[in-house]
Amino acid sequence: MKIIFLLIFVLSIQSMNAQRIRFKEVNNHMIAEISVNKQAKARALIDTGSSITVLDSSFVISSGLELNLIPCHCALRLPAIGKTLWCYHLLSDTLDINGLRNTRPVYVADLKQARKWFKNGDYDMVMGSCYKAKDGSQMLTLKITDGYVEYGKRDLPEKKYKRGIMTIDKNGFVGTDAPLRIMDYNYKSGQIIGRFFFDTGNANFFTIFGKSEGVIESLDRQGFELLEKLKDGKKIQYIKMDSAEMLGKKVNMEKKILSILPTKLSGGYTGAIGYKFLREIELVLDYDNNFLYIR
Repeated sequence: MKIIFLLIFVLSIQSMNAQRIRFKEVNNHMIAEISVNKQAKARALIDTGSSITVLDSSFVISSGLELNLIPCHCALRLPAIGKTLWCYHLLSDTLDINGLRNTRPVYVADLKQARKWFKNGDYDMVMGSCYKAKDGSQMLTLKITDGYVEYGKRDLPEKKYKRGIMTIDKNGFVGTDAPLRIMDYNYKSGQIIGRFFFDTGNANFFTIFGKSEGVIESLDRQGFELLEKLKDGKKIQYIKMDSAEMLGKKVNMEKKILSILPTKLSGGYTGAIGYKFLREIELVLDYDNNFLYIR
């Protein structure tokens, strides 16, 4: 009985320290009502696959936020949709989101283009994943099915959570070297080896980057049927799927496709782990120790 009370006490302390942001799903994206620098309310597209935060230029002007901005000329690549967003101002100090402090650059750009590309409604900013909680930790829990992202240190029982190595590149993107095991609609099975990054801005289960070294050759060698379609005037290859498995989690992809985009990303990424897969699991990213946990 004492052990039960102790566990309840520990969990209650953790919940008090945790900083939770609730969101609504809009076209397979996460939109949250948040507070910026305790001065203005904003609608944020939460993108745990992005290492940076981007504020909409119109929102910055209309909100009356007091920000120290410096000029810049930076091209931000949005890999999931193959688009580039140009930013002309950079925040020279930190940003506070619901009491969380950002640890990566904050840019200002015209997000009207991005809203058009994502087609998911109106928002004032794209909120990346690199924020520090009040307890000083950089530990992020993503639980899409319950509609929240939570920041703060947690103790995770080994019996309930599978642990893996988390990779972080120089730009702050988070990934894993776990293989993607796939089965197509003809029940042909195989795997794709390489580094995948987590991208909640990507509405698919998974996306493969076809110009990454050895990807197409490996799929051909394993005997997968690569089909083709036109999208925005570009030829996209894809595999008609039955199921896929990543990090020990198998998902049903019957009547879905695995897109193979004609692109290559810096950092040597083979593909991206998208929103539809992440909504099937509870994902914990421990930036302090470079571990990831799934349940």
